[in-house]
Amino acid sequence: MSRRQDPIAIVPACLAAILLGISSARADEQSFEDLVRIVYLAEVVGYCSLADARVATGFRRARDRIVDSGGLEEEDIMRARAEGWKLAHAEWQNRGLGGFRNWCRTEGLEAAEGFRAIAADGE
Repeated sequence: MSRRQDPIAIVPACLAAILLGISSARADEQSFEDLVRIVYLAEVVGYCSLADARVATGFRRARDRIVDSGGLEEEDIMRARAEGWKLAHAEWQNRGLGGFRNWCRTEGLEAAEGFRAIAADGE
């Protein structure tokens, strides 16, 4: 006598597998968005002439953490870099002549200080 498995009985296992896949995909998606965000912030710092060695170190550490924990492929990393750059460039263009000064005093300075803090944590 052959035992047939009740199709309803396998639903929880299938759902668990699907949810684990979704969870992993969401983690990768979140890592991608996080990488876009820090690239954007690094570009803002650059536009505002606030970059220094500690900012660069903090950016690299933040980037490496995201890439190492996020399961991102090289293609994802390149897309995130391009998207972050485009977002920062568009924001800079939207600010107009001289309008970027407040952007630098607020978002630019906060980003630079954030990257410096990350650099200091690793020392």
